[in-house]
Parts: sequence; structure tokens; C-alpha cells
Amino acid sequence: MCDRDRRAARRSREAEALSEVVMNKAARKRVRRSAEVAREEILQAAEQRLVLEGLSGVKVQRIAQDLGLTDAAIHYHFASRERLLEALLRRSGRRFLDELAATAPQSEQGGQVPAAVATKLAELFRSGETARLLAWLTLSGWKPEGEGMLGGLVDQLHCSQVSPNVSDRSQTRADAARMVAVMMAVAFTTAFMKDALMRSVGLDAEADVDLLQWLAARFADGGSRLDQA
Repeated sequence: MCDRDRRAARRSREAEALSEVVMNKAARKRVRRSAEVAREEILQAAEQRLVLEGLSGVKVQRIAQDLGLTDAAIHYHFASRERLLEALLRRSGRRFLDELAATAPQSEQGGQVPAAVATKLAELFRSGETARLLAWLTLSGWKPEGEGMLGGLVDQLHCSQVSPNVSDRSQTRADAARMVAVMMAVAFTTAFMKDALMRSVGLDAEADVDLLQWLAARFADGGSRLDQA
């Protein structure tokens, strides 16, 4: 075979290889994620950025680059960065409630449920990034719709105190709601202040009882009612 024939054969092979690459790319482009799958992948990437870089790392451009998408594709599912952050917070909240439901004792065990709630709330804010995300959204004017993500938690805590094995059945759902709000505030504040919160009131952060668990015990004993002497 002469050189000209060899060059022609090589060009033909290269053309076939290029055609195969183009066809493979086209095939990949034809694969369409469902809206639910696409949103979940975006939220996973955003959460990874939040864990690794904090709130400042959650940017539409960076997440788009991580997933090989355009900024417009992110905005198609989340109209703005604020909407993305709100969805990220709600995702954390849903996961928190799912984990709580899977690990908390049954309501018949009464007093153990508040303790489990306290433990999970501490875990929710332990890294501090969820607290910063909630603070940023709140300062930006965001307000949760309806009862917010903790309505189910209030119901769970209330049900634990009206079970047959709990002696004090006078606690109302409003009592449970107040206790969840107080425990949430403590967990949120502790995420920022750490041990300084306890030291600021003269308590030894290492030697003293965990504040969230103390609140849980108070609720389990019926101590959350404001009209008690």
C-alpha cells in the first residue's frame, strides 16, 4: 500500500472514530433526567459545597460547574440562589425528621421521646452550617410557610406526653410547640456560641448537664407549663 493509500485509510479511521464520539455525545445528551432527579442532584451538590466551604461556597455558578450544567439549568429548577438555599434548608429539615422518626423510641415510652428530640436537634446544628443557613435566610426576610418544618415534630412530642404510660397528661400541643421552639433556639444559639453560652451564665460547659437534655427532662416531667407554680 502506497503512502497516499495509507493516509486515506488513516483519515477514514479517524473520521469513524470522530463520528463515534459525536454519536456517543449525542446519545448522552438525549438522556433526560426527571425534574425530581435533577433537583436532588443539584441539592446534593449544594449541600456538599455547604459542608466543604460554608455558606459562601453555595453559588449557582460553582454548582453548575460541579454538575456540568449551565447556570440556566440550575435556575430552571431553583429560580434564584435564595430559593436554592431555602430548598437546601428544607431538605435538611426533612432528613432530620426522617432520622428522628427512625431512631426515636415509640410514643408509649413517653419521657424518652423528648430526650431523642434533643439529641437530634443538637446533631442538626452541630456543624454550624445549618444554623448559618437558617440565620442568613431569616435575615434576608425569608419566612417559612404554614407551620414550617417542625410541625410534625411538635405532634410527635405532644403524642409522647398523652400516651397511657405518662402520668401527667395535662400537657397540650401548645406546650409541646413552646418546648420545641425553646429547644430549637438553644440548639441554634449553641451552634454559634458553643461553650461560651454556658460560661456566660457561670456554668461549667463540661461538667454541667447538657442544656438541651435538661430541657427535655423538664418537658418529660411536665415542667413546660407556664401556669405551674
